[in-house]
Amino acid sequence: MSKFLSRICRCLKPWKPVFHLMYIITISYYLSKKPSTVYNIKKVERFLSDIRHVLLWTTIPGLNEEGQGIFIKHGCSFINCYITTNRSLFGNLGYFDAVLFDVADVSAGASDLPDVRSWTQKYIFVANDSSDNYPVCDPIYDEFFNWTWTYKSESTIGFRYITILNANDELLDRRFLWIPPEKMKPIDLHLKSQLSSKSKAAAIFLDKCKSRSKREDYIRNLQKYLSKYNLVIDIFGECGTKKCKRKSMNNCFWRLKHQYYFYLAFEDSFAVDYVTKEVLYGYENFAVPVVYGGANYPSFLPPNSYLSAIRLDEKMMAEAMVLAIKNETIYHNFFRWRNHYSVKAAKGFEPCSLCEALNKKYWLTYKTKNYQFRKWWNPFYEQRCSSWPLNMFF
Repeated sequence: MSKFLSRICRCLKPWKPVFHLMYIITISYYLSKKPSTVYNIKKVERFLSDIRHVLLWTTIPGLNEEGQGIFIKHGCSFINCYITTNRSLFGNLGYFDAVLFDVADVSAGASDLPDVRSWTQKYIFVANDSSDNYPVCDPIYDEFFNWTWTYKSESTIGFRYITILNANDELLDRRFLWIPPEKMKPIDLHLKSQLSSKSKAAAIFLDKCKSRSKREDYIRNLQKYLSKYNLVIDIFGECGTKKCKRKSMNNCFWRLKHQYYFYLAFEDSFAVDYVTKEVLYGYENFAVPVVYGGANYPSFLPPNSYLSAIRLDEKMMAEAMVLAIKNETIYHNFFRWRNHYSVKAAKGFEPCSLCEALNKKYWLTYKTKNYQFRKWWNPFYEQRCSSWPLNMFF
């Protein structure tokens, strides 16, 4: 029997590979018929290791795009910042490099704040409106922010509404020394001829009729004193009777440039370092600005290029304006600064400054020391917050 089996095995040996092949084919056939789960493979876009992740805890005016696009569009020197409003992006708030809070929401109170925070994280207070319009009252914020991004000169990230350049178009900071007015060159005949067409006292573009600064009261009283000299203040916009004929402001700008001696650059609130583009209406259209605000104007504007409504009351201001209108030499002296400086609009509040700050060498360890943040933001916060949380804006 054993010999018989051995003989059969020897006969089948050549067919062994065939049986193996048939076995594999059979198994493969049955497997192909078995139902299976189909997986869709999706490419995962991973964040680069040097990306700075910025969470907008509240809506920030001017930062209205998700991702890196806003930094690329603005041509920023650093574009490795990623903005999002998605608080669940990482599953843990502590993984964000910076968290931004807008002044309007902070001023309203502290009903919604993060519950997780890492020691390297930057909580950035962002404000492009004045501290008088938006005081911070809740004491929880006194040691809450470690960075600030505002118009104030001591901010971690600063911005300006206007810039000053010298005759070589070099940007000047606030610590340089002005050329004394008496040493400035007189204006030329061309500019004198350009100024000779003026015949009206002052104008203002005004759409916000009620303000924290009470500028509307000053304007009304100034108008009363100017009327004694048969002079008027023309108010353009929603708060006055004068309108621009076109949708753009070009027609109003032309009239300001050729007809008006002065432009009332009145801020809607008083705040330290708060000088907006309001003064540019005067400077850009050859009308002497009359400034009214809480800034230290000699640090911001060329000397003898403006009149200050903070230093002169309504009666004294009317007298100063009339004197300049009647005396060409006095009025022309208001423009001598143009031989040495230029006043232009600054970039203002824009995203490049944020990404640049987050790329500085010591950005991880740098922190501000505003242990009394509410007082830093508004030295008069106690007075402004006396009615908090009631309506305190007017």
